[in-house]
Amino acid sequence: MARLKSFYKLFWVVEITILSLLRLGLAVASSGWSPDLVASRARQWAGTLVKGLDIEIEQTGDIPEYGALVISNHRSYLDIIVILSHLNAAFLAKKELKSWPVFGLAAKQGNTVFVDRSSAESRTMARQALAERLAQGISVVVFPEGTTSAGPGILPFKNGIFHLAATKDIPVVPVAICYENPKTAWIGDDLFLPHFLEMFKTSPLKTRLSFGPALRINDGDALKTAAHTSIQRQLSRSEVSKNALGH
Repeated sequence: MARLKSFYKLFWVVEITILSLLRLGLAVASSGWSPDLVASRARQWAGTLVKGLDIEIEQTGDIPEYGALVISNHRSYLDIIVILSHLNAAFLAKKELKSWPVFGLAAKQGNTVFVDRSSAESRTMARQALAERLAQGISVVVFPEGTTSAGPGILPFKNGIFHLAATKDIPVVPVAICYENPKTAWIGDDLFLPHFLEMFKTSPLKTRLSFGPALRINDGDALKTAAHTSIQRQLSRSEVSKNALGH
């Protein structure tokens, strides 16, 4: 019965995603394309999924209101909807996401910037695209670990995005995301379908989302270190405290 409940939730997620894409298409046809329109519709989509999947989010800290570079640790594909449900934003994502059924199309329509991390040219073009999104007033979410990790703690950060922020004086907002159930982490060779079905056999899925203070530092390496330290500190509070997620 629990597995059947999970299948129902997966079909529902696909249905909501397709309906959201259709509504976005109608809105664009009616009023024209704009980054604000796409970002706000993406936030509505994420909020609907969070509620329907019974993901309980305890949010702390100040949410950026305009054009910030949001830096987060990365645990799962669920990170995207958890963060996106709280702010209008675009994401930096691996190019492989483009090939995902339904969700790849949603990502392409949702201001997502894709990058091939093995290509220096692709990384440069991605940074330019991110700078354009930020100039349009759209916050951009980046997972600078470059992959998911189970934790505790956080992996080392990649360099490039921090030098962009330092050079252009872009505010960097560190965000820590922590799930009550450590099995929520989607890592290594985990396949999406069995992982999703396992996660949503029971509910709710309790999550803590912590926004740190905005950072403005004109040295890329120092900015990277400060963001990493901020997220590590927030994660330590969530992961060490027995009461952090309602235990």
